[in-house]
Amino acid sequence: MQALESNWIAIRRAAEQGVAVIPMGSFEAHGPHLPCGTDCMLVEGIVAAAAAGSDPAGVVVFPTIRYSVVEWARPFASVGLSPATLLSKLVDITRDVHALGFRRIVFVQGHGNLRATQLAVWQLRREGTRALYVDTCPYLMAADRAEKLAGEPLTHAGCIETSLMLALRPEQVDMKRAVDGPPDLYGDDFPFPSMRRRPGVFCIPSSAALPDCVEGRATRADAELGRELLGIYSAVLSELLNDLLGKDVPASFLEDFRKATDA
Repeated sequence: MQALESNWIAIRRAAEQGVAVIPMGSFEAHGPHLPCGTDCMLVEGIVAAAAAGSDPAGVVVFPTIRYSVVEWARPFASVGLSPATLLSKLVDITRDVHALGFRRIVFVQGHGNLRATQLAVWQLRREGTRALYVDTCPYLMAADRAEKLAGEPLTHAGCIETSLMLALRPEQVDMKRAVDGPPDLYGDDFPFPSMRRRPGVFCIPSSAALPDCVEGRATRADAELGRELLGIYSAVLSELLNDLLGKDVPASFLEDFRKATDA
């Protein structure tokens, strides 16, 4: 169920046992061959496919958050929010979704895997706005399968994102302008190899590392590959949604963190 296309009665009826899904995208440059709304289009496509494999009345998809933190891409053509504003926006939106009665609230990341979402739900719990909050990123959930299929990991405007766009929104892709970029966000001149592509280490990249705002081999993109990738990403998200729909939220998720003292 798309919240924008539903009346308030249907949304409120779905709230008690349903799942609220909040997709997260961005307005960010994606090379010369893809539109700046790529993250939004892709996360909406993955969510729609996942919801189609779930109870249509039980999954309520709220409007995509279309602005995010895109500071490194501003030299190209990107418009975003400060980290503090994004955090505040997430808290406000989720607080109101909770007020509708939803106690299963799922964020679906289409733009990186920003920690702002996790900070937002901790803030909500601190306020007493308790629910089963789930922060998901289908790209990470199915990373190994997708990388094996595509021959490279998920990169910015590279083979995977371009293939997904060819499958979902081919009219928005100009493959004649597609170019290949460095294999990662840090570039060949990154002077700290101990930090490069290592789990558990994060360093904000420089926009100079991607002169065309493309990471990876966009020219290898293919629509059939995109359809296979869409199936992989939507399947892991659909599995999660069906799992949430099939069980009650344990009372402990709706209570204070409290340990009883010994008598």
